[in-house]
Amino acid sequence: MSYEKVLNVIDGMASKFLFLEGRDIDIPTAGYFLNQLDLIIKDAEELKMDPLCSVAKGLSRLLEKSILGEIKDTGSMFTTLEKGITTMQDVHKSFVKSGGYEGGVESFMGSIYQLTGVPPMAESTQSKHVPREEPAKEPHQEVSAEPEKGPDKGIEGQDESLLRDFIVEGLEYINEIEVNILNLEQDPENKEYVNTIFRPFHSIKGVASFLNLEKIRDLAHNLENLLDKVRNNELSVTPQVIDIILDGADALKAMIGQVQDRLEGKTSAALDIDVPALEKRVKNIQEGKHEQPEPKKIGTILVEDGLISEDVLEEALEVAKISNEQRIGEVLIAEGKVTPKQVSQALRKQTSQVVDTTSTRVDTRKLDDLIDMVGELVITQSMIRQNPIVQSNTDRKFFRDISQLSSITSELQRTSTSLRMIPIKQTFQRMSRLVRDLSKSAGKSVNVVTVGEDTEIDKNMVEEIYNPLVHLIRNAVDHGIEVAEERIKAGKKETGTIQLKAYHKGGNVMIEISDDGKGLHKEKILNKAIANGVIDSASGLSDQDIFRLILLPGLSTAEKVTDVSGRGVGMDVVKQAVDKLRGKIEINSHYGTGTTFVTSFPLTMAIIDGMIVRVGREKYIVPTTAIRRLLRPDKELYNSVIGRGEIINVMGNLLPLVRLHDLFDIEPDSRNPWEATVVVVDGENRAKCLLVDEIIGQEEVVIKGLSESLRKVKGVSGGAILGDGNIGLILDPEGLFELSEM
Repeated sequence: MSYEKVLNVIDGMASKFLFLEGRDIDIPTAGYFLNQLDLIIKDAEELKMDPLCSVAKGLSRLLEKSILGEIKDTGSMFTTLEKGITTMQDVHKSFVKSGGYEGGVESFMGSIYQLTGVPPMAESTQSKHVPREEPAKEPHQEVSAEPEKGPDKGIEGQDESLLRDFIVEGLEYINEIEVNILNLEQDPENKEYVNTIFRPFHSIKGVASFLNLEKIRDLAHNLENLLDKVRNNELSVTPQVIDIILDGADALKAMIGQVQDRLEGKTSAALDIDVPALEKRVKNIQEGKHEQPEPKKIGTILVEDGLISEDVLEEALEVAKISNEQRIGEVLIAEGKVTPKQVSQALRKQTSQVVDTTSTRVDTRKLDDLIDMVGELVITQSMIRQNPIVQSNTDRKFFRDISQLSSITSELQRTSTSLRMIPIKQTFQRMSRLVRDLSKSAGKSVNVVTVGEDTEIDKNMVEEIYNPLVHLIRNAVDHGIEVAEERIKAGKKETGTIQLKAYHKGGNVMIEISDDGKGLHKEKILNKAIANGVIDSASGLSDQDIFRLILLPGLSTAEKVTDVSGRGVGMDVVKQAVDKLRGKIEINSHYGTGTTFVTSFPLTMAIIDGMIVRVGREKYIVPTTAIRRLLRPDKELYNSVIGRGEIINVMGNLLPLVRLHDLFDIEPDSRNPWEATVVVVDGENRAKCLLVDEIIGQEEVVIKGLSESLRKVKGVSGGAILGDGNIGLILDPEGLFELSEM
């Protein structure tokens, strides 16, 4: 929940409105606007933006009346919708600047009243915000009225120990399938993933056949045949194949659960999965049939939501059939069976189903090629803009056209990059399964809580961040969370908790891993660091500095080595992986309470917002996220201190001076800081001053990889083609700091 999130939704509505053809809003479009307005109302209420909430509710009421055909003046409706979107933008802008809105929305709400006939005072009852409902279940997922013959048909007379072993192993196989199906979705051409999914289904089929569990055997056999076709290149891994395997795994898990219930003498609940329909879907995919499901009708949705009965629906259908003019929703409203609001919500569900069927899966290689070409377009556009011939042109229209080209190119760049963004949910799911496995082997009870699963990250970074996150999870389970006896003695719950949290902040994606375990022991860390010769004493070290010592190679404070961790070769790997991705890691811990690792990564590895600086004849790029301030210091603020080198007094803080011309062996224009420019940059929990000759300007640049000979050079993280066609190196502040201290 944030002002930025609300603005994105409003701007999305504005963009959609601009591309409407004519002045006719069809049902799918109206459904889209209603969904977006629901989001705005929800967040506006939480952010206490009452004027914005009122306007959004008014527009929602307007669209609902329009869908039901109760507004005859469509021209005025269209104009009012446009005015409402503009008003929401104005209200939002005012709240961001001053925390309120002085303009008032009474006039606009009056125009809503004229069109809808509903006074603004009735808003609290007529337009009360209703949380968005979950999509209705597909036909094949409906709960059967009668329990079908369960998969436990052959339980009687079977060896109980064999059945219990099958239940444990079967559920483990399902977990293995779930993990690997997500890997297969990321890499559909990898046949090894197909094999690792095939084998568990084969094992489940074999044991189920031996135990006479026919339904489990048949379903596992059908899924095994499907995967066999994939292994033999007779079928491709498509979204439908992924979905059917996941649905099949869910069905098998539920059926094994029924076996367990029966074995324990419990009454088995009916399966909420239509197994025959599921097997039919498997058969259709094997035969190459990939049909999109038809969107449900309004009456069906109302019945499934429990708002009307089947009998009421049949009667209304007869009335609508006789009149030939009335729609089913209008008939039900006229008879008082449902409210306009309920029909409107059913229409939204139907719209979301239609939208879902229009989505397209794109090969990631094509997407990467598109982003690369857009990057080249950005570079070329920048080169054209900085061409001396272009800059000498004084024609105003020409400059407007160039400005428009720049705007379109920037928007195209942002849009194409966003196409490669995926939710971090799958990564969190893999982490959750890892915690379950590790806690089981360690004999601990650990619960996993996830926050921000919908946070998006560049697809190309998902695998890169996986390994460092795995190391952090392993340490949290093995060394952070205590065994049950210790937790109870410490007054904690027997079950430990690990929280995975993701969110966006300042152009970065933040991932936090927290545990409520024993926390880090500062004294142990210091003693180990001193014993290893890493530091001489604890003098001048903050808590954060002490905690960061665990990121050094070989510095493990574990009292014993396990098969999970304890050799001191994990945390330094984490730091290296985070550094490679231009990320940062912070550690917060309280002994006896728990530890939190906060990692931050750039949203994408393709583009960086940088400040271009000049040193002598060379140009470099400093990431703007690392820049604290720019200044030309007075001569009195510069000092040379014995043992500390050169320092600059920046707002009362004495910061070391790093001369880029010395590090890169370049002849500068000036060697005196008071005659040049100082860039104050942040590294890992410290700041220093970089001495440069000139600040050229800020620009978004496309990152280019360095050759093997340059990748290990400290202080440089990449390269980019600048607007003048020359190459600029992207500087790594922390690397520069380390280079200056050598």
